[in-house]
Amino acid sequence: MRNHIAIAASVLLLYACGAGWASEFADGFETYSAGLGIHGQGGWKGWDNVSSVDGLASNLYAHTDRQSVEIRGSTDLVHEFDLAGGKWVLTAWQYIPSGSSGVTYFILMNTYSDNGPYDWSIQTQYDMTAGTIVPYSGALGEPARIIVDQWVQIKVVIDLDANTFEEYYNDVQIAAGVWDNDAHGTLQAIDLYGNGASPVYYDDIRIDSGATPTPTPSVGFPRPAYDSGWMATPFGSPSQFAVISLKHGLGGNTDDYVVDLQMNVSGIAGPNLTNQGLGTVFSYSYLTTTGIQLAAPFSAVDLVTSLRVRIWVYGSDTSSSPGQPKSE
Repeated sequence: MRNHIAIAASVLLLYACGAGWASEFADGFETYSAGLGIHGQGGWKGWDNVSSVDGLASNLYAHTDRQSVEIRGSTDLVHEFDLAGGKWVLTAWQYIPSGSSGVTYFILMNTYSDNGPYDWSIQTQYDMTAGTIVPYSGALGEPARIIVDQWVQIKVVIDLDANTFEEYYNDVQIAAGVWDNDAHGTLQAIDLYGNGASPVYYDDIRIDSGATPTPTPSVGFPRPAYDSGWMATPFGSPSQFAVISLKHGLGGNTDDYVVDLQMNVSGIAGPNLTNQGLGTVFSYSYLTTTGIQLAAPFSAVDLVTSLRVRIWVYGSDTSSSPGQPKSE
């Protein structure tokens, strides 16, 4: 049976999560006021404690929930840590809109204090003009390509006892080597540096002890092959519709796609997370093996509309008749 399916009901996911992982730090940027700086909040500050290089809480894009942090060209946003020894896994979700330009940096520092001393371990360049990723050291193979219009995980596995690191982008290892040439055995800061480039967004930054926890589903649903994350529609008249074109690049056959489209509406009093299934107010169309088009009302200052689309890919069951359950 070959059908496009728009999931209009909530799916209950029950996970049996492993114990023994300790989270050292986590921030999803939900507690900050959208459109305002986060300097002096949640441990974040501008480089050398200078507020003019602040980052902004943003509700334009979000990996989870409603907000992320916007790293503008003028931003040099730092969060300090006090980690010495042990093995740590730092993960962050990054969103780069298409059409962005310039070089933005994702930085981890083994030594940081306001006004120094400083010592860099990870200083990865995201060259949005060239579309390439250039690690600070230990690069593996050809430069990785930047994925745009999609939330992508950055992961760095740091063994401070062995003085080594492994760096991943979208689950692909892009670098490995010595963490610190001076072997301080410490991780003291993350630095999100705009470097005059187009805005970049980060969400769900966390540091976990040991290996990255991977939930084992007992009853649940597989992860989608594509997840756009929450995207606010442009500002305009809510009585008119905005059209958003996205690239997913899944290939294959669209008959094997399962599509889940949701809409959130938040009012001036704060987020009102009303997840809605496919309806007449919003819709998708022009589904191809490379992209999809979404339509929903324009956002207003006091009424922000956001969309999220997820796509799963399954092999079609050609032996079943139309309208009949898929055979095992």
